[in-house]
Amino acid sequence: MPHLAPAHVVLFQKVWQALSGFVTVLLVTQFLSAGEQGYYYAMGSLLSCYVLLDLGLSGLLVQLSARMFSGLELGHEGRLGPVGDRRSAFLAMLAWSRRWYTRTSFLALLLIPLGFFYFSFARTNHEEINWQWPWICVAIAVALSMHAYSALSIIEGAGRVAEVYWVRFAHYSLGAVLAWTLIAGGNGLYAPAMPALAIAVTTTVWFRLRYRGLLEEAETGHGFLWRQELWPLQQRVALSWFAGYAFLNAPILIVFYFRDAASAGQLGLTAVIANVLGSLCASWLTAVVPRMTNLVSFGQDGDSKALFRREFKKALFLMILSYGAVVLLIMWVGHLSVAQRLLPPLETTLLFAVFTIFHSVGMLSLHFRARGREVLAYPLAVAILLSLIMSCVIAPNLGVMGVIVVFFGLFVLICIPAMIIGWKSMHGGLVPVGRETKN
Repeated sequence: MPHLAPAHVVLFQKVWQALSGFVTVLLVTQFLSAGEQGYYYAMGSLLSCYVLLDLGLSGLLVQLSARMFSGLELGHEGRLGPVGDRRSAFLAMLAWSRRWYTRTSFLALLLIPLGFFYFSFARTNHEEINWQWPWICVAIAVALSMHAYSALSIIEGAGRVAEVYWVRFAHYSLGAVLAWTLIAGGNGLYAPAMPALAIAVTTTVWFRLRYRGLLEEAETGHGFLWRQELWPLQQRVALSWFAGYAFLNAPILIVFYFRDAASAGQLGLTAVIANVLGSLCASWLTAVVPRMTNLVSFGQDGDSKALFRREFKKALFLMILSYGAVVLLIMWVGHLSVAQRLLPPLETTLLFAVFTIFHSVGMLSLHFRARGREVLAYPLAVAILLSLIMSCVIAPNLGVMGVIVVFFGLFVLICIPAMIIGWKSMHGGLVPVGRETKN
């Protein structure tokens, strides 16, 4: 594997993810009908229910693994040393996480009847689109992929960040190529299964080849108590995960169910672009999270706060710039068929504004979590829940525009004040832009 700094590998993987996603968008607009596009993004949103089974565990395992790995090292074939209580607890944590994801693999199969119920009763089901077998394949692929999350998280937490992100690069590449082949070959509704299938294959092969020793020794460990060491924090983080899932996926499902497949396809495609661009811009801040956390742990809170402000401003500027460029591009090429598969410029602008607030909440949450606090989970969850309830009422008559306006209004009224109040409560007041202070 190329020898690059972990932060560079993370950025490289995210850039590739964004570029491959852009290619997928182009292929979807060229080879799928407007109705099939709606089913494509509705399937993607519904299969994302797997995050509700994860309950935020994959993210927490990175932090937990990093803490428990202190003083340990991985040798040949992933043999863990030195022998002692810390090693035993780490192995027990690995064994427990694998059992957890084995159970979630079976629970993921419940997506099959859930999808049949949803698509059968949606108002758009009058369209003659064969979604049944593609949906079964998608659900099975998600179930097969569940084991991958524990392996990737634990090895990343053990300090091998670059290696894990090269594996992620491999499975994103394989999944993208397989999806592109199916879309171009006229079997586009099978494509959402390919990323999950690629995760399952690449991670299983990598983990068994590189860390066979960990697998063989995992069941010999003891001393890990999930309820004491993980569950208290997992309860709080699970709320953020649920809110994030609901925001990114539920509006598409609501529009598909209450309105029509074509509108859901437009919303889904535009939302994917918004989230990919926002996540890519936010990676400027994500890359310095370990450094921010270390500064706090060493009592250098002022330096951590200054670092956050600097990187937050960069990320926010890039986000607004990229969103503005996309809106101008849509206006410029609005007569082309690919642009007509997206939302109109006004709706796109409002949606991008909503995503800007959403990603800002996420970035500020990283700053709070570096100090051991979860400040914005409840306000974000309340804003999203109220938005979804109102969207179910509004969508049948006002369609996508009504849904976006509801989200925009409630995010402005709830999330922005929550961010300001959260910052003031932690730091005793807002610091003007450009002025750095030390605690």
